[in-house]
Amino acid sequence: MKALSLIASRAPSILMLVLAVSFVSSTFADVTKPDESPGFMRRIFGGGESPKMPSPPAPEEVKQASKAEPATQGPKPKVTTIKPKSSSITSKSSSSKTPEVKKTTEMKKTPAAASEKKGDGEFGQDDDDKQTAETKPVAAPSSLRGEPSHPLPPSQQGGGWKLIKVNGRDYVTADSIHQFYRFSSYKLDGSHVWLRSNNLILKAQVGSQEMLINNIKFILSFPVLESGGRPLFSRLDLCKLIDPVLRPTYISDAEPFDTVVIDAGHGGHDAGARGVYGYEKDFALKMAFVVKDSLEKKGFRVILTRSNDTFITLSGRVAIANATPRSIFLSLHFNSGGTAASGIETFALTPQGSAASLERGGGYNANGLTGNSHDSANIALATAVHAMVISRFKFVDRGIKRAQWSVLTGCKRPGILFEGGFVTNGNECRLIASDTYRQSVSGAIADAVVNYRTALRGAITNRR
Repeated sequence: MKALSLIASRAPSILMLVLAVSFVSSTFADVTKPDESPGFMRRIFGGGESPKMPSPPAPEEVKQASKAEPATQGPKPKVTTIKPKSSSITSKSSSSKTPEVKKTTEMKKTPAAASEKKGDGEFGQDDDDKQTAETKPVAAPSSLRGEPSHPLPPSQQGGGWKLIKVNGRDYVTADSIHQFYRFSSYKLDGSHVWLRSNNLILKAQVGSQEMLINNIKFILSFPVLESGGRPLFSRLDLCKLIDPVLRPTYISDAEPFDTVVIDAGHGGHDAGARGVYGYEKDFALKMAFVVKDSLEKKGFRVILTRSNDTFITLSGRVAIANATPRSIFLSLHFNSGGTAASGIETFALTPQGSAASLERGGGYNANGLTGNSHDSANIALATAVHAMVISRFKFVDRGIKRAQWSVLTGCKRPGILFEGGFVTNGNECRLIASDTYRQSVSGAIADAVVNYRTALRGAITNRR
């Protein structure tokens, strides 16, 4: 735990709040009980009495990505560096090397959705309540430009982030990420990329958009590339996913909240997915009530977009969230697909300059949407909820994904869409229909919201 405290003080992480603790707890403790030891949250987030990091200089503006997928062949990539502005960070000797972790543990393999039958509707059938917005393009929110601010690690204060441009898109070397976030070791094993610390493991694969952090799956906006033996992560993924998850204390759009708006998907004539033991609209409403009760016991004010079997338009649901001050938005759904499809997936809004994680998720987000003003908070909230549920109950992890669902595109509050399992899978639907399942998952969601709020306190304090 001493090692964990050291790492947390260097790079406060929402993953180390939920993921690292759950990763360790799943092996050594009862994962259904949150760690309530004194100072636990402060150690994980680097908040409270931990030393404050100085305000970091902002990097150059993140340029909009091209629609074209990056190619591994073509013109020789152009290597550039971002020169840092003045910083008050005390520099250590750049010649000192971070010690290699002597013993490492192989990550457990996440149950693969690939085991499902091909063509079984892996991501579920499209439905009215998750339809993508059909709105005219709007100007990119100003908060998307130049986000996030990156202080430079001592070893890079003379040079900056190493950027490589491929087909007009900026990529960052894995070595830069290794040094900046102070991972203990970095290894390229074939096509696999490993970044490790004692209680934090990031794994990616060249050519893939999947990334695992403490065995929790994230879907990147762009595949990891390789150039000259150096793995490359897109700069957009660094700014819009990796940084806000690893360093929630630097989320620039963090806002205090004491209210949760819970949206039970579908309702009325819109039944949603038809399951073996009932309809999605009914399961979503029952889940909403239990989540409401769990959150109220933790001191939150809770508002439901619907409290009975009533149809609410998509714009009406968003209007309720936008009219509720000091709030976050949780849209609850259950999935549909083939009989073999199973697992949990969570959606945050697609960042500007990238495409949805699935074909029906709204395509390429070229010009930005209202909800993109909370990109960093959205992904942090999605991580907190998804990781807590997956790590506690060991469901199939379908990943934290991106889509332009209508309930997310126009939302002016941090928001996510949570898919709590497949009603078209007999075994999974049997769980979904049970009070025990709903009570357990709702408790995990409530704990995740508490953790998310704790993570934001550091960011809010840093802005003052």
